Amino acid sequence: MFTSKYGLATAALALLAAVGPLDAFVPSSPVSRRVATAARMSTEVEPDTNVAQTEDTSREKVMTFSYDMSMEEKYEKPTYPGTGNGESGDAGEYDIIVIGSGMGGLTAAALSAKYGSKVLCLESHIKIGGSAHTFSRMHDGGKYSFEVGPSIFEGLDKPSLNPLRMIFDILEETMPVKTYKGLGFWTPEGYWRFPIGSKKAFEELLMEQCGDDGPKAVREWNALRDRLKTLGGSTTAVALLNLRQDAGFLSTTAGALPFVATNPDVFLDLPLTFDDLSKTVDEIVTVPFVRNFIDCMCIFCGFPAKGAMTAHILYILERFFEEDAAFSVPIGGTSQLGETLQRGLEKFGGKLQLNAHVDEILIEDGRAVGVRLKNGNVCTARKAVVSNATPFDTVKLMPKKEGEPTDLTKWRDDMGTLPRHGAISHLF
Repeated sequence: MFTSKYGLATAALALLAAVGPLDAFVPSSPVSRRVATAARMSTEVEPDTNVAQTEDTSREKVMTFSYDMSMEEKYEKPTYPGTGNGESGDAGEYDIIVIGSGMGGLTAAALSAKYGSKVLCLESHIKIGGSAHTFSRMHDGGKYSFEVGPSIFEGLDKPSLNPLRMIFDILEETMPVKTYKGLGFWTPEGYWRFPIGSKKAFEELLMEQCGDDGPKAVREWNALRDRLKTLGGSTTAVALLNLRQDAGFLSTTAGALPFVATNPDVFLDLPLTFDDLSKTVDEIVTVPFVRNFIDCMCIFCGFPAKGAMTAHILYILERFFEEDAAFSVPIGGTSQLGETLQRGLEKFGGKLQLNAHVDEILIEDGRAVGVRLKNGNVCTARKAVVSNATPFDTVKLMPKKEGEPTDLTKWRDDMGTLPRHGAISHLF
């Protein structure tokens, strides 16, 4: 589970507490290891490989969100029927090859196709979308579908600042959604509902949930909003599609010149945009409920406040309290996100190939010129190879070779020094 000095992920902990003892779900804890050991001794069964892989968390042993397509596994992993063997994919010549059909990969592929490039998107799995898809199970004659990634969004119901909605509009595609004005939480504090579209309603929630610390919680929350107000305003002046984590940010903000002219301090605070959000939170917020709420909002981006860029919460601080704000849920499940992008890709002549695992990115004279598929076929790229795989998976696709660019060698070496994220537990 999450570990944090604020007591992170109260909602997830509440789910675990409702189902059974926490140790039953955290096999790496000392208590659970003793329980697991005693159970194995008493029943004389083989060790649980799912438990074992939580006890050895070296990088080579940690499971990722990608599917293991190796024919000869180095160690035992759970297997998932129907994920394909990665043996598909034809040879060909393209302008741009995209590895992976997550949101980033599909977006890069679809926009490149719209702008005139001949594009191939390769996906190891038999489903598109990365974590944005569903799986189904039959039970007592009924079919139940489960989300495996984020399933609630804001701003997909109409043209908005949501970058995903911007992409849909650019591709001239639509995706039906159902909208809600709040989001319910079950936590150790009990059930409560996060209201969206009303600053007053949120302050009333803080007063209700924080007891004697209610007034202090409201003050700290508004102080955080005030501290980040100028940066938050920049998210409405500069399209979030232009939000970059380098000096190139300045070259993509021409449309925000009127805002910058009246708010020159935005440049003084610019480094804060990409800094760790927890630094700002630690300076201002002390009430536990507010800190947990901020962590929970950041988890929608994949991190708690510690590890998340400040930019992740700027949109929430501003947009979620506008009167027309609403949570959007894709009708038909999160898989509709990928299918909408796929329609845009194929409408402009792009090609998507499933069950096609990339074994190697081909490098010539210091640049990527194509890929070799698991089945041996080679696809060449005249302009670029784009990877939507994780950095750790991508670097494995470029085995070390004599005379390779020094930047590539440094990048490969740096991969081993990056910290791993905390685990996220999904309970279906």
